[in-house]
Amino acid sequence: MTRRSEKISYTLKKAISDIVHSKRELEFGVMVSISEVKVTPDLSQAKVFISVLGDSESKNQVKKKLELNVGLIKKSLPKYIQLRKIPEIRFFLDNTLENAERIQRLIDEANSSSKIQ
Repeated sequence: MTRRSEKISYTLKKAISDIVHSKRELEFGVMVSISEVKVTPDLSQAKVFISVLGDSESKNQVKKKLELNVGLIKKSLPKYIQLRKIPEIRFFLDNTLENAERIQRLIDEANSSSKIQ
């Protein structure tokens, strides 16, 4: 990723996070955070990774609501960042935390079973 792409990714992450937490239309009832934004080298697309504290149903509902309100988010972005063209925004669930917990559980199980033997 180029330096410019990194700066734009960081700015988009901060901006989208502010928008998600400030717009009444985007109230979810669960904790939502923007964990990462990756833009393509030509800046035409942005992958927004979201982390949601809740069960899988609420995670899917949050993702769906964000996808339905992508127009509102894109319309609000020029207040935060000046680009000729706002990138196409796509949302993805970030499962990093769940994967880390699952791996830690497996390690703990392996350690406890080796102590038994």
